[in-house]
Amino acid sequence: MPAKYTHVDFADHVKRVVEEIVVKKGLDALIVASPPNIFYLVGSDAPSAVVLFSDSSVRTLSSRLEYTRALDEARLGEHFVFSKSEDVCEYENIVKGDFYEALASLVKGSREGRLGAAGFSPEALRKLEEKVGGGVADVTADFKLVRRSKDPSEIAAIRAAVHVAERALAKALGNLERGVTEAEIAAIIASEIIKSGAELAFPPIVAFGEHAAHPHAKPGLRRLKDGDLVKIDLGARVEGYCSDITRTVAFGKAGENEKRVFNAVLRAQEEALALLKAGVEAREAHMRAYEVLKSEGLSKYFNHGLGHGVGVEIHEDPSLNAESQAKLVHGDVVTVEPGVYVHRVGGVRIEDMALVLEGRAELLTSFPKRLEV
Repeated sequence: MPAKYTHVDFADHVKRVVEEIVVKKGLDALIVASPPNIFYLVGSDAPSAVVLFSDSSVRTLSSRLEYTRALDEARLGEHFVFSKSEDVCEYENIVKGDFYEALASLVKGSREGRLGAAGFSPEALRKLEEKVGGGVADVTADFKLVRRSKDPSEIAAIRAAVHVAERALAKALGNLERGVTEAEIAAIIASEIIKSGAELAFPPIVAFGEHAAHPHAKPGLRRLKDGDLVKIDLGARVEGYCSDITRTVAFGKAGENEKRVFNAVLRAQEEALALLKAGVEAREAHMRAYEVLKSEGLSKYFNHGLGHGVGVEIHEDPSLNAESQAKLVHGDVVTVEPGVYVHRVGGVRIEDMALVLEGRAELLTSFPKRLEV
């Protein structure tokens, strides 16, 4: 059955960015680059940039290569294409020049006021400033903060992506049998997600036995044997929004040490999840999981951060790790995924997604967490 698609409110995203950044910072226009930022505003990553004006009007700027896709995919905006060629199509709304020259033309009427930019590298920002003839305020951090707080339409898309991923995970676990390869299980996952009408959020991770010691294992031709641990990490993308879930199971009867490690990872996850709420330091959640694993003598095998934000990107702000300076905000969608990995032995990771609210967090994933299935 195809995924039930939602309708993300991109017009509301534009409204929020205009109110929270353009108006509050006194900008006349904001130039936004990078595919995830662009998708967040107009529902397509085809444009090369989006320009927002203080009156909430929207202009997209695309290369000729991606212009027709922008016309068909972008949910809002007046669409322009940059080109130096004279030989152009009758439907192309041409702005003469290269990318930066075209942007300067699009904001020409606002040049007397302040301009902002989000998603530009330092070098690209320097080139932009050269073409527009003045300084441009870098508001990338502000833009990322707005993106972090998911609205109801985004959460609905993420829920749909979770549903697809969990169905694919069930299909994968149902096909575990002696002799099957990691690659075959990964192919089953990919097929199930694509047949649903969704996309892969990332290439699925399927790792058997000692291969599960690699946090980002690449599925290969390793065949499943009795007694193997099986680690599966997968995600779907629905209407541009991602899901991310990991389960570790034993193929056959689990040994006592495997049970001890699994239960320690599960307890680390549960205690970290219990901390999540708006205002909590992301680092605090990571350290709670770390301390649980330390009490079991396993913390040295926990070699990554506890989790990350999920939305248009599979990895976005905030980071939940020991160095994070972020505080969780209402509307954050984050993963909580402690893991233990022992070289040439194997690994256990349990990952769920949670929606951060005032005073608590809501689990978005609901797939059972059992070592023996």
